[in-house]
Amino acid sequence: MHLSFRLKTFLSFPFPSTDGDAIKVFVRVRPPTQGSGLSTDGDLSLCLTVSSSSTIRLHSKPEPKVFTYDHVADTAEEVFSCVAKNIIESCMNGYNGTVFAYGQTGSGKTFTMLGPPDSDNFTHNMRGIIPRSFEYLFFLINREIEKTGSSKSFLCKCSFIEIYNEQIFDLLDSASASLFLRENIKKGVFVDGAVEKVITSAAEAYQVLSMGWRNRRVASTSMNRESSRSHAVFTVTIESKETVNEIINIRSSQLNLVDLAGSERQKDTHSEGTRLKVCTF
Repeated sequence: MHLSFRLKTFLSFPFPSTDGDAIKVFVRVRPPTQGSGLSTDGDLSLCLTVSSSSTIRLHSKPEPKVFTYDHVADTAEEVFSCVAKNIIESCMNGYNGTVFAYGQTGSGKTFTMLGPPDSDNFTHNMRGIIPRSFEYLFFLINREIEKTGSSKSFLCKCSFIEIYNEQIFDLLDSASASLFLRENIKKGVFVDGAVEKVITSAAEAYQVLSMGWRNRRVASTSMNRESSRSHAVFTVTIESKETVNEIINIRSSQLNLVDLAGSERQKDTHSEGTRLKVCTF
């Protein structure tokens, strides 16, 4: 029995914290599903036990194994609060932040990042990290504008790319050719030619996300009927401009929300040919 069948891991890259850790690792446990060979009544004790808020006990043989993480999450609200909330706050302070879900096909990466398919992702209690991040980001922006008045303004732009078969494609421009990664002394590392759209609300951000998501490459495997075969990277660039004593201060940061392709062993998917090709990340 593979532990990765039951778990998905979230890696978050916030600004350097006081405890010296810049990378946090979180895990969310998912109940068994049909076709797994396990009970579907939610009895996780068949293969593992959540011992505490940071440890999981795997019932392996000959001896159980204990794994320790920064946090073991349960509900969608808890996942967002533990994983993404502090990162968004740090982005408002000028730091770059990244959140991505890692795990094999069918472990629930896309569900946790987005939420239930075909639902209202801004009212559903199971909405994922991405819509909750949009909500919280623009809540902080609006609160900051109310506090500072006309002395401070914000400009938010977003881009959406996928990395497939070691090539970069723009999900907001399905007609574009493969893009290239560049580095600039002022801009840092960026994708040359990627479309950027200005957004002014959480609803607009999710509309852009939905438009690009329809262009993402998915395919059926023996492990998942609609398996994501590419890495999708949604980036929000946050620029603030503040005038203090006739001096203009400009601050810029990036929030990266990433849904990775399945990390399973290739032989488990029974995939071949172009469907098998997924770049490493």
